[in-house]
Amino acid sequence: MPDAETPHPAAAGVRVDSVAAGSPADHAGIRAGDRILSASGRPVEDLLDLHFLTARARFRLRWRDTAGEERERIFRISGCALGLFPEPIRVRRCRNRCIFCFVHQLPKGLRGTLYVKDEDVRLSFLHGQYVTFSDLSAEEVRKILRYRMSPLYVSIHTTDPDLRRRMLGNRQVRNVMETMRRLTRGGIALHGQIVVCPGWNDGKELSRTLRELSTLRPGLRTVAVVPVGLTSHRNGLPPLRPVARGEARDTLAMLRELRKELGDGEGGEPFAVAADEYYLLAGERFPARGAYGSFPQTENGVGLVRRFLDEKARLFRRRSWPAGGTGGTVVTGRSASRIVAKYLGEFAHRSGSRFDLVPVQNRLMGESVTVTGLLGGNDILAAAGGKVRGILYVPSVTLRDAGDLFLDGLTPAELSRQTGAEVRVFEPTPRGFFDAVYGGKSSI
Repeated sequence: MPDAETPHPAAAGVRVDSVAAGSPADHAGIRAGDRILSASGRPVEDLLDLHFLTARARFRLRWRDTAGEERERIFRISGCALGLFPEPIRVRRCRNRCIFCFVHQLPKGLRGTLYVKDEDVRLSFLHGQYVTFSDLSAEEVRKILRYRMSPLYVSIHTTDPDLRRRMLGNRQVRNVMETMRRLTRGGIALHGQIVVCPGWNDGKELSRTLRELSTLRPGLRTVAVVPVGLTSHRNGLPPLRPVARGEARDTLAMLRELRKELGDGEGGEPFAVAADEYYLLAGERFPARGAYGSFPQTENGVGLVRRFLDEKARLFRRRSWPAGGTGGTVVTGRSASRIVAKYLGEFAHRSGSRFDLVPVQNRLMGESVTVTGLLGGNDILAAAGGKVRGILYVPSVTLRDAGDLFLDGLTPAELSRQTGAEVRVFEPTPRGFFDAVYGGKSSI
C-alpha cells in the first residue's frame, strides 16, 4: 500500500472500481477503470471529494476513459444515487513513533494488515479511527472545514507540546491545541483520547491536560482516558510499565472530582471518561448509565461493560425462555472473566443448560494483555483443547470483520477440527450470546 505522504496528483483523479447498472453514471457511459478528474471545476482527489462534490442536485463531471479520452457531462440528480463506486482510499501512513504504539509491540507472523499504521483524517471521519493531527496540512484543515467533516477523533495524550513530541517520537508534531481550536471554532465536533503512560502523562499532568482541554468545550465533546496496553514484544522500545491498581483508583477519583468541577455538556454528556479497564484494574463498581452520556467512546473501550450489564438485566427480566438451547464451552479474555462468569451462571440457571467458561491466557501478545479481542486462535486452542464440552462458543471480536481469521491466521474451521467441537461465533453481548444459543430468538 503506497504511502500518502507523496501528494496524489489532482490530474490523476480517482479510479472507478465499478458502476451500478442503470444508474446516471452508467447512462453517461462511465465505466470501471475510468478516472474521475473533477466535479464542477474542483479536482477530485479521493473518495471524499467525489461524494461531497456530487452531493448537489446539479454538477458537471469530467473524467478520462480507459482509452485516454477526456469527457465531460452535466448531471442533474434527483432522488437517486450517481452510481459510482470509486477505488478505496489510499491510506496515509503514520510517521510518528509513539512510545506506546501497539503496532510496534506486535509479534511477527500476524496478518499483514495489522502492521499498517494510519494517520488519515479521512478514516477518522468515515470510520472513527484516531489520528494525532501531527502533520495535518493547511489544505487538509480547509477541506475538513469546507466539507464539515464532523465528528473527528484525535489522539491527544498531553497538551504539553514538548512532552507530546517526545511521546509521539516526532519532533515535527504540530501544536494539537492550535489545530483543535481552529477546527472547533469552525464547527467541527471532536472526540479525544489520552493513552496514560505511568511516569509520563499521568497524575498531575493528566489533570492539567484535561483542564486545558476543557477550554475547547463544547467543540471537544469527550475525552477517553485509557491505560496503556503493553505486550511482551517491546524489544528496543522505551521502557514503560502498566497502570497499577492504586494509580487506577487515583485516576478514577480525579475524574469524579473533575466531573463535579466542570459539569456535563449538552444532553448530559460527561467530558472526561475512563475506559472500562480502569474499573477492572481498580476493582471498583462500574458507574450507572448516566456516567457515559450517549456512549460515544465505546470503540475505545468506554462503557462496554455498563452496556453489557444493562442488557443482561433486560434479558433476565424475561419470564419464559425458549426450549432447545444448546450448552457448551465459552471462551473469554481474563479481564472480563468474572463478569462473564456471573452472566453465564444466571444464563445456565434460566436456560437449564450447562455452560463452562474458559478464560484464555494470551501467549501471543503476553500475559499482561487480558482483553478478549486480542486473543489468538492458537491460544484459544491451547486453553480449550481437550476441555470442550458441547459447542465451543467464540466471541466475534477475536476474528477479523469477515469472521474468517483469528489474529494469528488460524481459522474457526481449523479450531473446530482440532478441538473436535462445533465452533459457534457470537456477538459478545447478552443478546448476541442468547441468539447464538437459541438461533436468533431474542426479543430484548
